Amino acid sequence: MKKYKLSFLSCILMLALALSFAVEASAAMPSGQVDTVKIMNIIEMNYTPGGDPTRLVGKVAESFVGTPAEEVTMEDATGNLNMRTDAFDDMSFLNTVVALARLSTSPGHKRINEYADELRNITYRRGNEDGFASKMVYVSDWIVDNKSRNNVTELTENYSDQFRTKSLEKVTRERSRYAALKDSATYEAQKMVEMGYRTHKIPHLKREYAAYKDVKDNLKDGDIVIILSPEPSTDALEIGVLREREDGFHLIHPSKTEGKVVEEPEVLDRYLKRNAKRTYGWRWLRLKQ
Repeated sequence: MKKYKLSFLSCILMLALALSFAVEASAAMPSGQVDTVKIMNIIEMNYTPGGDPTRLVGKVAESFVGTPAEEVTMEDATGNLNMRTDAFDDMSFLNTVVALARLSTSPGHKRINEYADELRNITYRRGNEDGFASKMVYVSDWIVDNKSRNNVTELTENYSDQFRTKSLEKVTRERSRYAALKDSATYEAQKMVEMGYRTHKIPHLKREYAAYKDVKDNLKDGDIVIILSPEPSTDALEIGVLREREDGFHLIHPSKTEGKVVEEPEVLDRYLKRNAKRTYGWRWLRLKQ
């Protein structure tokens, strides 16, 4: 009888410990639905330790074609790390494909927590997760930060000396659309971030430059392209990755008109020409090895 009591007590203790760990794990989980199997499969399929992540970005982006395009950042009420792969907006798509490409070229056995660390490093300013305002929601902020940390290089200014000066403040102007900004402290913190981007100079290539031979000859599969918005308070209209095909380079991006991630049917210069009324130019980035 005593033996059975001890066994019963042991089971109770084990159950209590398991519940404790489950609660801790749940509290530490990032926001959104995490498809661990899909994430690890992408890393496994593209695993090339010591390789160039730019060579993988296009392949990774292609694996998400057809995924719904949703306002992921607007719906984010906490600012926690977003590991969703079931829906993307421009910034979450950029962060996801870059993190997967970078991790796939990093040596060593990969686990989901390493992907979370890489995604956090790309998503948050200086890689420090500290609420919604630490998340880079403007691509200009993302470029400044990741260039300073030697994660990306910008080719825009190699081919153009054109720029526009903007004050990036659309997020706080549209406070009611962002779940996280219902909190006054978060709203004030985001306003402080935007103060750093008043009269911010944004370099650009004119639309027609995508057809120039010296530009086309230097584009690479996996290059990042930012289609710029004419709105004075924001920067990006579309953010995508180039995929090289027989006829040239096609943009893969979350399309607001299609409602999903698409590969545009026409090459980049024709896509820009078709969207001439929606954009004044584009930026051109490449991951560093």
